[in-house]
Amino acid sequence: MPSRRRTMQEEEESEEEPTQSTHRRRGRAPASEDESEGEEEEEVGGDGVDVDGAESMDQAVKKLVRYALACEYQRITIKRTGISEKVLGKQPRSFKHVFEAAQKQLRTKFGIEMVELPQREKVTLKAKRSAAKSKGNSKPTASYILSTTLPAQYRTPEILAPSLIGSEEDEATYIGLCTVIVAYISMSPAEAVPEHRLIRALKRLNVDENTPLGKTDAILKKMGAHGYIWKVTDRQGDEETIDYRLGPRGKTEIGKRGVRGFVQEVYGDSAPDDLDKLLNRSLNMDVARIEQVDGTTVIAEEDQGEPEAGPSRVRSSGKRRRAADDDE
Repeated sequence: MPSRRRTMQEEEESEEEPTQSTHRRRGRAPASEDESEGEEEEEVGGDGVDVDGAESMDQAVKKLVRYALACEYQRITIKRTGISEKVLGKQPRSFKHVFEAAQKQLRTKFGIEMVELPQREKVTLKAKRSAAKSKGNSKPTASYILSTTLPAQYRTPEILAPSLIGSEEDEATYIGLCTVIVAYISMSPAEAVPEHRLIRALKRLNVDENTPLGKTDAILKKMGAHGYIWKVTDRQGDEETIDYRLGPRGKTEIGKRGVRGFVQEVYGDSAPDDLDKLLNRSLNMDVARIEQVDGTTVIAEEDQGEPEAGPSRVRSSGKRRRAADDDE
């Protein structure tokens, strides 16, 4: 009999165990709900701000800053389409908000900013007709380069060191050639130079076929790829004309101020008294005001329309004027 009673007790206990275990599982259920609520509170801040969204925005801004610096190091224009593909991706982020936040980072931490490049003009008949047909249907894609925001007194070689693409000597040579060619085109009528005139000018510098960096044709193509100059080929019937014009980077990075400073530096103490006047006329610039910043003259200029004179306007001797006239 004791053995039978013990067996009945064991059966009763075995029947009670599932009920107790079920109660224990039901008792843990509210706790798991509390934990899930706690996890949700961790993901969403106390003020209702999505922390993951803020982190995603911050990462997009950092990616845009890195992308802009990498493009400028290689002298590749920063295109809006590239920003959309490589930075924003498929995320529904606002381009305007990311762009403005990246601009703030570049200005405050690096002393630079993204500057929009001007669009290329429609100069050939074919391009003008194509633009007329697609007028209002397509908007040109915006592109940018990095430009310094430092005050004039801090724009010195010690602070604004050149980017080293290759070696320091190669970089200086390349920028020197770019500045010479951009200056020559800038002071030409309508800011355009026929190919034969440009080659003739380079021949005087002994770089019509070869340069210290390689073949002249290859260097001109490289300058065109970087946006310093723009080779325009126009075909009308059997006739073909090739002109060199200023590229978007040449206009923005060097510009008329850079050309003015370059020419003044070349002349040095031997500059004629009316050099500034001649430069203003050749570059089609109007000096609006002159400011003194720590003893340094800072000139602000305004454009006046199409230029009226070419490079011969800045020649200081009759011999050089005759040589320029011979080119034409």
